[in-house]
Amino acid sequence: MAVAQDANGAGGKHPGLTLVFYAFGREVADFKRRVKHRTPLPHRDLRGFRTEIGGRDVAVVATGIGHLRALESVRLAFQVLPAPEMVIGTGVVGALSYGLRPGDIVLADRIIHKRDEEAEPEHIAAVNETHLRDVGRYLKVAGLQYSTGPILTSHRVLVSGDEKRRAKEETGAIAVDMETAALAAEAVARGIPFAVMRTVLDHIDDEIAGTEMTDDRGRVRPLRATGHLLRNPTMLFKLPKLLRNMGLASAALANALEAIAHRGRPPFAIEPKRKQQKNRRH
Repeated sequence: MAVAQDANGAGGKHPGLTLVFYAFGREVADFKRRVKHRTPLPHRDLRGFRTEIGGRDVAVVATGIGHLRALESVRLAFQVLPAPEMVIGTGVVGALSYGLRPGDIVLADRIIHKRDEEAEPEHIAAVNETHLRDVGRYLKVAGLQYSTGPILTSHRVLVSGDEKRRAKEETGAIAVDMETAALAAEAVARGIPFAVMRTVLDHIDDEIAGTEMTDDRGRVRPLRATGHLLRNPTMLFKLPKLLRNMGLASAALANALEAIAHRGRPPFAIEPKRKQQKNRRH
């Protein structure tokens, strides 16, 4: 693999500001409902909100779907907002490991990027061991199980089980998204510590349904959706499962973000869930 940078360090940081990036609104829907006081972000081209959680200033910023869109949004956020104390990448991921199921929590220990079909996988950054350990401890104290391993940022959606298994074999990643490499590279370039906590949307053998019906903000476009369903009527039977899985992933993400913000002691009761293999590396 080509190597970009291996570690994220410390730089000039504004104490107390945590910058959280997500791709599209449904990912953070449950978390947003729990936040009582929200204010708009200070730029018309930034989507998301600012709030205070556990005495900490938090800016939650949407990147849009895909690496290029995420790169634009992340760069703008770093320009508009004070240099944060910490950056957290969040949202949903596709499983590349048979040990992961919808609603499971994944902490990335390193980030890999595959820019196109012909490119070799590129190592973007390793998450600082201290930050990885701290986030893991907050989750554990809150009673939330998680898995640790590399996350792959792909240039496109990996639709089928075959594609996901090939990505696993090629990169060693345990999960895949389309945005994390952008925020990791920009955080490293600015010397800002970062962590990546995402929740699982599917099983490795699940076919991803519905991606053709949304725009780069994750919003369903009615005309596009109608045309796609007319051409692919069997998709109607797959959408309910996708929506259920998204609900599991969104709820798990909200629990995890609150656990991190409150250092493992969030003001909510953790509901019982199928146990992940405890805090293991895949």
